[in-house]
Amino acid sequence: MYSQRLPWLAIALVLLLGCAAALLTGCDLAAIEATPVPETPMDTPLAPETTPAPTDQVEGTPVAPSVITVTVWTTEAFTPTQTITSGQVLLDQVVTFEAAHPDARLEFVLKKPQGKGGILDFLLTTQAVVPSLLPDLVFLEIGELGSAVQAGVVQPLNELVPSELVADLYPFAQEAGTYGEQLYALQFQANLDHLAYNTGRLTVPPRSWPGVLSSVGPYIFPAGGQAGLINDDFLIQYLAVRSWPAENADEPFLQQDALTAVLQYYRDGVTRGVFPADVVGYHTTDDCWRDYLGDEAILTHVSAHRYLTDEDSRPSTAMAPIPTINGAGAAISRGWALALVASDTTRQSLALDFMTQLMSPEAAGAWNQAAGYLPTRQAALGTWDEEDSYTRFASQLLQTARPRPRIANYTQVAAALQKAVEDVISGAATPEEAATQAIESTQ
Repeated sequence: MYSQRLPWLAIALVLLLGCAAALLTGCDLAAIEATPVPETPMDTPLAPETTPAPTDQVEGTPVAPSVITVTVWTTEAFTPTQTITSGQVLLDQVVTFEAAHPDARLEFVLKKPQGKGGILDFLLTTQAVVPSLLPDLVFLEIGELGSAVQAGVVQPLNELVPSELVADLYPFAQEAGTYGEQLYALQFQANLDHLAYNTGRLTVPPRSWPGVLSSVGPYIFPAGGQAGLINDDFLIQYLAVRSWPAENADEPFLQQDALTAVLQYYRDGVTRGVFPADVVGYHTTDDCWRDYLGDEAILTHVSAHRYLTDEDSRPSTAMAPIPTINGAGAAISRGWALALVASDTTRQSLALDFMTQLMSPEAAGAWNQAAGYLPTRQAALGTWDEEDSYTRFASQLLQTARPRPRIANYTQVAAALQKAVEDVISGAATPEEAATQAIESTQ
C-alpha cells in the first residue's frame, strides 16, 4: 500500500544533499582566493653557479708571466761568484741583466774546460742524444770552435750582433771567430806569450835572431812542448819565416827551407850558450817564469796572464815582443769565446742580449783586468789605465797578434815539429835532416 509520508522524505533528502554540496563548494573557493597570483612574469636570469676564488688570488691582479731560464754552459773561470774579483764582475752583470729582463733568469752550468766530459764533448754528445738539453749560450775555448761549427751546434752571428762591436774586435779575434765568412763566436778573453827580461842585467832586449845569438844568456822558452806537441812559441818563429796562409791553397803547411831555418836558429842558440842545453826541459811558459824569478835566466818567454797576475813578483823586469828572424814576431792568441747555441728566437734574443752585455767595453775591460787576461775589444782595453806601460805594450801586441793557424792535420804536424826540435837540440839530427823527416812524416 502506497504511503502518504514517502514524498516528503524524498524531498527532505534532496534538500540535505544540496546543502552539503553548497558547503563543499564554498570551501574550495576560499582556498583558491587565498593563493596570490603575480601580476607580471619575472625576467631576471638566475645567477650562474660560480667557483669561489682562491684565497691567495686578489681580484683584478694580472697573472705573472712565466720566467724563461737562459742556460749558460761555463767553466769555473767564468762563474758568477763573490769569492774572486772577476766572479764579482760577472755576478754584477747577471744582476744587471736580470733586472733589465724580469721575464728571464740566467742559470750557469759548470763543465770541465776540455777533454772527456769537457764543454765541447758535452755539446757534441748532447746534440746527438738529447738536443733539447743543449744550453742557450756557451763559453768555448777558441781552438775548439771549429769542431762545434762543423757539428752545427753553434749559430752564425753575422746578422745578430751589432756591426760596431764586430768592427771593434782586434783582427785576431775576428779571424778566430770566423769560419767560411760567417762569424760564430765572440772571443771574450785573450792570452799570449811575449818576452820578459831583467832590466838590471840587460839594458836593451834583442829584436831579432842576430840580436839574440849575439846576446848573453840564459834565454829560456818552452822548447819541450806539451803532451808531445809543439808549443805556440815555435809557431811564432816559423810563421815569421813561412808566409801563411799560402797563396796556393793546396800547398802544405810545412816547407823545407823555412823549417830548416828555425831549427838552425834553435841549434845555434844552444851551441853558443844563449839557450841552455836543457831548454827542452821547459814545457810551459810557467816553467820558464819560475826559473826566471829564481834568477836562472836573463830573458824568458812568459804569458800575458802570468805577467799580469805576478806583478808583485817581478822586480827589475820589462817586457818586449818575442824576437824573430827579422824583428818582432806576431804573438799567437789563445782564449775563450762566447758562442750562441739556442735556435729558438725568444731564447736567442735573450742569450744575445747577455752576450753583447758581457762584450761591452766596461764589462769586458773590468772582467779581463780582474782575471789577469787581455780583452779582445779595442774599446775594452781603452778602459784600462792608458798611462800604464803594460797597457801601451798590450795595445801594440794585440794589434799584430794572430790566432793559431788552422791546419787539418794539426796534431800530426805539431808532433812532428816537436820531434824535430828535440832531435836538433840533442844533436841526433841536423836541422836539414830533422826538417826533411818532419815533412815526410806528415805527408
